[in-house]
Amino acid sequence: MSIQFVQDLKERIESEIETLERDIKGQKGHNFLIKTRCSINSLKSISTRLEKIKILVEIQDYNLVFIGKIGVGKTTAICHLFNLFREEEKSVGETGKTVNKISELLSTGAGRTTICEVVIQPSISEKSFLEIEPYSDDEVKELIKEVCNYFWNKNNQNSEVSNPPPAELLRAIRNITDLGDLKIEGKRVDKASELAQSSESPDDFVESVLERADLSRRKQTRLESPHNFENVEDEKKWLRNNFSNLNLGKTDKFSLPKKIYVRVSNKLINFNKYPRFKSIIDTRGMDDTSDRKDLSDYIRSQDNSICLFSEQFIAAPSNISELLKRYLTRESRDINTKVALLVLSRKGEPENVVNLDGKVEDKCEGIEVRKNQIDDAFARENIKFLSENIFFYDALQFYDEEHILKLHYGKNDVFDARTEVLDAINDLISRRERALLKEAENYEQTFHNIKSGEGLSPQEEKMINDLKKTIESHGNTEFLSDFESRYKNHLKSYNVMVFRAINNRFGIYDSRGVDIYFDGSFVTEKLLRDRLLESKAEIIGAIELVEEHASETSGLKPVMQILREQIDEDFEKTVIEIGQETCDYIRGRLAPQTYYQFWDYAQNRWGQGIGYREDVLGQYERQISGLDDWLVKRVQEAWKQNFMDRILEFFGES
Repeated sequence: MSIQFVQDLKERIESEIETLERDIKGQKGHNFLIKTRCSINSLKSISTRLEKIKILVEIQDYNLVFIGKIGVGKTTAICHLFNLFREEEKSVGETGKTVNKISELLSTGAGRTTICEVVIQPSISEKSFLEIEPYSDDEVKELIKEVCNYFWNKNNQNSEVSNPPPAELLRAIRNITDLGDLKIEGKRVDKASELAQSSESPDDFVESVLERADLSRRKQTRLESPHNFENVEDEKKWLRNNFSNLNLGKTDKFSLPKKIYVRVSNKLINFNKYPRFKSIIDTRGMDDTSDRKDLSDYIRSQDNSICLFSEQFIAAPSNISELLKRYLTRESRDINTKVALLVLSRKGEPENVVNLDGKVEDKCEGIEVRKNQIDDAFARENIKFLSENIFFYDALQFYDEEHILKLHYGKNDVFDARTEVLDAINDLISRRERALLKEAENYEQTFHNIKSGEGLSPQEEKMINDLKKTIESHGNTEFLSDFESRYKNHLKSYNVMVFRAINNRFGIYDSRGVDIYFDGSFVTEKLLRDRLLESKAEIIGAIELVEEHASETSGLKPVMQILREQIDEDFEKTVIEIGQETCDYIRGRLAPQTYYQFWDYAQNRWGQGIGYREDVLGQYERQISGLDDWLVKRVQEAWKQNFMDRILEFFGES
């Protein structure tokens, strides 16, 4: 089985379509026309699917995309999976004895998270280097204003101040403006608070902090080592120190990074050993369970991404279930074979799993029990997750609390544990390809069954006519939209300070991963699935009934199978398309260049008394008023075009 097989089958099917198209000309028999039109449309659908299978199987290498909440340990896992850690000699006790203590190269510091997405790729030169995609000066100024607002309100005991900005952002802004904490005569002195106290007004405070940032000199984007390294440990030390400084905002002449590229030499990661891995991507940690556009692109839009959702042992899969519900639906294709759950266990957790007979007290048994529990959780949530794509990894299982290798373990143990997970990822890719090729092989049999079909019996023709009547009875979806209230409640779920920052940025708060226009697609998709799945299920049920009672010789069974696949695909495509159209609709109704009065109010209502959020949300509601009516009309139109008309066309009717 190969790509060539897929191509050959596609060509044979297209040849058969041409033959059937010729045969149908001049024919008048109703039975013949129904059978032939169904066959032609089934084969066209198979041909289109084979083209997609061919594209997917031709992918040579993949981006490994790690996704997870803040603090789950995915950066630590990445470092240990790809040997991105170094050993440093440390003295122990008074004997002078030294031990090797490990430290990860992509250290995240006390804030427990990187400031941005990190992309690890092979270097184009013989040595490693770092490169950033920076925020624009205007974006950095907005971030600085947000931090200043926090400190100003905090020092003036403003009741409207809520939670602080993200820890990694707060830390980086402090560093690029030299407003950190100091200890003077044993006392902690907060330079940011001191500057806020000495400023006459919030604007004066912001201006002072912007001067300290001196953004005009922060234009450098690439950082190379000043010399060739004598050994790999020196290269690792350079990478660790400089990555940490970039992440902390401590590197002179560099602005805040929106993305950090770590280009590693083959001394650090020999990508030739991992021919299926193109890059390793550590996405910015999720600070809640909501969706983000960057994650959506990796999961749904990029065929060459393997998405590794990282979860802690005890929590899995609770933190990612809501996100996966959107993508691993009954109708989705090719996503469940590219998604894995990487369960990051910690010392002793598998042994403490409780089974029916009590605590298991065995690591392997604990992992197996936990895996079954995770499977059950996915099943309860109707998430189409593949059990074989659940992996377990404890990056620090062979080390003590000081990150020193335990006496009864060796480096081979560390290597074997790492290799087991990397082999599992490679196996996932192989299974994905085998599943696609198996699907193509099954289509070959379907093609044969359609081609050799003898035609419809009078009973089968009656079943088709009854099916069309059943389908036509669902022509009116009776779709009711409460999108406007759902969307308002979604916006209301944001913390008030985050909501204010969103408004200050005209709806897109990049450093938090918030995009209120993208949120519109998220809310729409959930609404459409809630309201339309029952009608679609009834149509599918009617088709399955025909399929069940069709003869083995008429060719009707495989035709009904293809029709079910087409409806599932059309449904998924429709939901996604209308979600995107809603996103565009909201963008059009909130365009800053057109609706500047709305944004002026949203941005300046802050500080004008209590009720800020409710008042601004009321303006949002008025601004998108009419969207429910538009959505009802659009859904009814799409339902007719994408289901009713498509099914009639499938049977050869206009």
